[in-house]
Amino acid sequence: MILGIDESGRGPVLGDMIVAGVVLSSWNHQELLKSRGVRDSKTLTRRQREKLFPFIQHLAKRVVTRRISARRIDKWRKLGRSLNELEARVFAEVISEANPTGVVVDCADVKPDRFLSRMRRYSRLPSDVICEHRADQNYPIVSAASVVAKVLRDRSIDRLSSKYGRIGSGYCSDAKTVEFLIDWFSKKGEFPHFARTTWSTCVRIARENGAPTLPNSSASSSRREMNAHRMVG
Repeated sequence: MILGIDESGRGPVLGDMIVAGVVLSSWNHQELLKSRGVRDSKTLTRRQREKLFPFIQHLAKRVVTRRISARRIDKWRKLGRSLNELEARVFAEVISEANPTGVVVDCADVKPDRFLSRMRRYSRLPSDVICEHRADQNYPIVSAASVVAKVLRDRSIDRLSSKYGRIGSGYCSDAKTVEFLIDWFSKKGEFPHFARTTWSTCVRIARENGAPTLPNSSASSSRREMNAHRMVG
């Protein structure tokens, strides 16, 4: 029971971050993934990912996913905690649910050992753990997890687009996304619930529209959140 874990949507200003874990019953199944063209999702087109998605689900012993909302990310950051810490916590949740004998993790932290220590704070890990940069490129099982996460992320953005209009890809570098946020804030004086208001893009837009601090994110409220966090440990 080998588990590969990866995420999609870590950097965007809009939408959920998706964490996916793919469980295979044998290391040998990685060759099947590779033979079908499963590789790092960033190197595949959306059509290719969608085509591989059902194959991965069929081959996998189990697929475990988590959605981390923009609000949860903002709340976490307002407590003074890093996104790496949140990611480690959710990865640990996936490991705990999957209960594998071995794990391969694509590590976003510049220090893999630190990320591994963070995961251990939240879950008991199996003895066989690989935590590496570019694991999504080097291990087909992690590539499969990256495909699942990216497909679910893309579909979630599609649902938001169908409901709220042209929001773009959700990335800060996307002009359509920035235009959507500027228009929304100028009309409503706040950002949509699926925007990460702690991202610099939102902070800048708010300031340019005459709001020195974002609604519901004043220094006093942030201090109260920090104090409450310390009280509960």
